[in-house]
Amino acid sequence: MTDEQRITRAVAVATSEIAKKVCAAAERRTGRPRLIPLPGVLAAYIFHATGEPHTMTTSGVCRSVKKLKPKQRAALGIPKHMQIRYKRMHSGWRAIKGVVEHGVLVEHDHDLDVDPDTGEVLPCPEGCPFEQVGLDELTTLLIQASLPPEFERPPAVAIDGTDIESHTRPHKKRVDADGRSFWSADPDARWGHRTATDRRPTEHFLGYEAHLATYAPHVGSEPIPQVVAGLALRPGIRDRARACLNIVDALPPFDDLLVDRGYTTAKGSQLAGPLRDRHITMTMDLHKTQRVVRPGPEAGTVWVDGTLYTSALPETHRTLEAPTAGMSAAEKARRREAFDAREPYRFVPHAKRDTTRGTQRFRGPAVDGHPFKVRCPNTPASMRMPHTIPTTTCAPGEPCGCGKTITIHDSLLERDRQHHPWQSTRWALSFNRRTLVEGLIGANRYQRLSVNRGFFRQTGLVATALLLAVTLIGHNLVSLHAWHTTRGRPEPWQVHLGEAVDDRPLDKATRTRGRRRRPTD
Repeated sequence: MTDEQRITRAVAVATSEIAKKVCAAAERRTGRPRLIPLPGVLAAYIFHATGEPHTMTTSGVCRSVKKLKPKQRAALGIPKHMQIRYKRMHSGWRAIKGVVEHGVLVEHDHDLDVDPDTGEVLPCPEGCPFEQVGLDELTTLLIQASLPPEFERPPAVAIDGTDIESHTRPHKKRVDADGRSFWSADPDARWGHRTATDRRPTEHFLGYEAHLATYAPHVGSEPIPQVVAGLALRPGIRDRARACLNIVDALPPFDDLLVDRGYTTAKGSQLAGPLRDRHITMTMDLHKTQRVVRPGPEAGTVWVDGTLYTSALPETHRTLEAPTAGMSAAEKARRREAFDAREPYRFVPHAKRDTTRGTQRFRGPAVDGHPFKVRCPNTPASMRMPHTIPTTTCAPGEPCGCGKTITIHDSLLERDRQHHPWQSTRWALSFNRRTLVEGLIGANRYQRLSVNRGFFRQTGLVATALLLAVTLIGHNLVSLHAWHTTRGRPEPWQVHLGEAVDDRPLDKATRTRGRRRRPTD
């Protein structure tokens, strides 16, 4: 992108609805007016983030803005002949951060009344403009502002977490005046655990965990740009289910959520149940503690890997080895054929979920009046079907679930249930879209940027979350432009801003051969 394109997009995000509310709440009502308006400060940070910065610091922002011409600074929202000084820029950033720490965009226009008996604050009168916002909601709304209305948002979202290490050095555990423990100069940083990669072993780190959301296309549809949809930051590794739900609530409505085992081990009442109440289906990986065989809710039924089957499911189909990451595509397909062989014995939804009672009806594979999936001796009509359909080993007259219709309460094994059977081909096609969020994390941590220790040099949860949100906004602006330009398609921001078509020839990336070293004697 040219500097003019970076400026127009940064200003568009800095003047969005949520950014205007934050800047208005941070504006001082007394004293001298700021030499650099707050929207200009926020636009300057976003402009710096679109330039592939080495660090996301206030000094780096000042260096980026100083390179601009006076006319370009005026377009960014900074007075034309204003000197760019660290103190002025950082003062505006601290004002924005103070609003986020306070968590209130619009204050009450009346005095608060308290119930003398209970001590609770009484409800506000009608017409009170009070508006409160949480950190997760604010960061997600700011990131959503970097996606223009012309960008079509798919109905599936993938969420994953990554570690954000604090730049402060850890020390022995200490306790502050309020009795809170801290381990470094960063008072909000906590210890976390990260798994091994090709770059490092399994180890502990001091800092935060960033939960990122990205959009995933329909199964089998065309690819889409890898953009960030939402963000939630937590100290160490904790409160993952609540962070996931906060992102879900702040995003525009969608239908399907893709998560890994870091989230699915939460209690059903913390994640699976709330998602079901929001009418969101979940495609998830299962932990080894979830991949077990349990007795079903009625005689003749059995739970296998979170899915309900009839007890006629052969023993050879109950405990199967899942594909591993190092296998070839052909080996993975062969293993999934064994999981697909369970399909004829599966209970399928029989009617819509009863939201009043909180129940769902499921019918067996040999229920009369429906297409038979198996031939069961306890259902004579199914035995007249061709022998290409599997025949069960059920004994006539003995309890059998093949021809039953069962009503299951939502809370029954809700943590492990999902709409596609685990490791089936349909499940794999849906779940494999989750790799988009892993690619997004890798692009920002190792490829386009280096969001690792030292990239952020401000302490505190709010400061780190805001700087990370601005960084991801820059990623979205750059990614949207690059993805659409390389494919010869109109960019959403270009259409939204009414810019002229950018017909400049694309640069070609070439790889230079390294010089051969002469052999030493």
